Amino acid sequence: MIKLGYRADIDGLRAIAVLGVVIYHAFPQNLPGGFIGVDIFFVISGYLISGILYKGVRQGDFSFREFYSRRIRRLFPSLLTVLILCLLYGHFILLSDEYEQMGKHVASGVFFIQNLVFWQESGYFDVEANLKPLLHLWSLAVEEQFYIIFPPLLIVFWKRKWPMASFLWILLLTSFIGNLVMSVKSPAADFYLPTYRAWEFLLGSLLAWWHYGKNHEKEGPYADILSVAGTVLLILGMIIIQKGDPFPGWRALLPVSGTLMLIAAGRQALVNRWVFSHPWIVWVGLISYPLYLFHWPLLAFVHIIMGDRPADLYLAGALLIALILSVATYYLIEKPIRFSRSRYTVPSLVASFVIAGIFGLSVWKGVIPGIPITPEMEKIHKALVDKLSFGGPEWIQVKSPKGVGVFTIGGKGPQTLFYGDSFMHHYMPRVRELLKNNTGNTRGAISVIGGGTPPIPGLFRNDVPQCPDFIETFNKLIQNDPRIDRVVIAGNWPLYFNNHSHMYSTSGFWLSEINGKNRAYESFLKSLKELAQNKKVTLVLCVPVGDELNPRKYVTRRFIGCDLKESKNLSIEESRGRMADVNKKLEAIARENNVQTIDPLCFLSTNGVCLRENQDGPIRFDEGHLRPSYVREHVKYLDATVEP
Repeated sequence: MIKLGYRADIDGLRAIAVLGVVIYHAFPQNLPGGFIGVDIFFVISGYLISGILYKGVRQGDFSFREFYSRRIRRLFPSLLTVLILCLLYGHFILLSDEYEQMGKHVASGVFFIQNLVFWQESGYFDVEANLKPLLHLWSLAVEEQFYIIFPPLLIVFWKRKWPMASFLWILLLTSFIGNLVMSVKSPAADFYLPTYRAWEFLLGSLLAWWHYGKNHEKEGPYADILSVAGTVLLILGMIIIQKGDPFPGWRALLPVSGTLMLIAAGRQALVNRWVFSHPWIVWVGLISYPLYLFHWPLLAFVHIIMGDRPADLYLAGALLIALILSVATYYLIEKPIRFSRSRYTVPSLVASFVIAGIFGLSVWKGVIPGIPITPEMEKIHKALVDKLSFGGPEWIQVKSPKGVGVFTIGGKGPQTLFYGDSFMHHYMPRVRELLKNNTGNTRGAISVIGGGTPPIPGLFRNDVPQCPDFIETFNKLIQNDPRIDRVVIAGNWPLYFNNHSHMYSTSGFWLSEINGKNRAYESFLKSLKELAQNKKVTLVLCVPVGDELNPRKYVTRRFIGCDLKESKNLSIEESRGRMADVNKKLEAIARENNVQTIDPLCFLSTNGVCLRENQDGPIRFDEGHLRPSYVREHVKYLDATVEP
């Protein structure tokens, strides 16, 4: 078996990486850039795994079978333990849709494609990150995808005596340039896909090539300087990099370069010797893998049960349990299996892993249900999974920029253009119901929709890069399609004008500032004025929004099981009060430009309270968005916009 000389300081680096990630996930305000620990792991992995490869090919005794057997022994025991425990615990505390999603993530884990699944799920209506117990496995998938492709390529280059260093540099630069481009163009793809993360592994691989491929493992004269500089870069990365910054992008150079310097400095360098090689730091590094696997599911379960802002005591308790489980898993499961001499160890691990995947698939498809379903819980489940759709095949998708949905339906005659964010999207099943049989020169409809994208020129969301494309697509349709005679605009207006976070900006001002609000209103006023000159324009105010209307809040969550609860109603007065300032301003802008205004509250309330449910159950699938099935049958206040 090929082995590298053990370096305690690298285990110490693992400890710093995992502690950064754990602290960030539990208490992000205390370590805003702690998530760069994943990048530290990637560089360490690239160095150690590539070192095994280089040393093996130099000695002539490299074996793919041995290489992948070692990966299985290293990864599967702890991972399998976490997957099984999550499925078992989730069975008792998760709602049906949550449990099905967990089953999907377990099933994707068997094939190490979690990153691809989470990338596809990322979007406006995706479940919040801290409510996905297996979200953190994306990094493991990225790593394994790299090691499925990289070793065979390396062996080919070695055997054909092609220039190895040149090959690594070309791959590295290609990946890094792609990362820089995608950090702006598609942040989700840049974050999740191995194509744009490979450069982090490859930098570690290049250092391993220098050490083991070219036999230059001796420490240089500048080891102490490298050690101190690398430590400074890691500290800076964990302090100055913030959630919401395009990442990895160029910012990942801080943790990647710092880790590379520390590994290159060697075990006897100043910080490596005195800090990273300290026995307690090394011990944390030894259990870093199970600690990484356990900490996130436990934190996610706390958020699922306790809500968005659980008390620090619960979060600290979750970390303590994670530590206990990690130690137990490392000493009782991982080490014994990893160093077992039985020839059945690897086949048994693979078989167990596949069985866990089949179990996850069965959960995903509803074959294995979660908590017992009562008729009331079944209604809630149906509401939660009845999410946005256009409601039928009659909608025809039109080519448009990524993140902007353009669809048409109905006849080829006069057109109504529906324009807005997801609060326009939820009306589309009703539009489909009215126009699905229209043909010839009868009325049709065009929808231009972007999730979380404000239909206001010049208004941008810092994590939605398609905002300019959204506005431009709408403007081109208005200018180039003379059939459009009606325009309907809807949006989650309080999200834009009542939001106190730095999420939306215009003309260099945040909308949380008075200057930003005023400029946004002025921009909207101007756009409505131009539209109303030759179109019939309808402005739809926001539907009632609140936690009181969210079906998930109809359930009392506990650490063992959940029950229905008596939930508070949202009164008409309270709903109007929440949106009073925004509605007053929008109605004034509409009156000034002879634009019709529709207030959904008038139609979605009864007996002094906002309507929460009908005979089919909750009418929403979250705190504001209406269910497609409800909209299709009952939401008629936009019918006039597509009538003859």
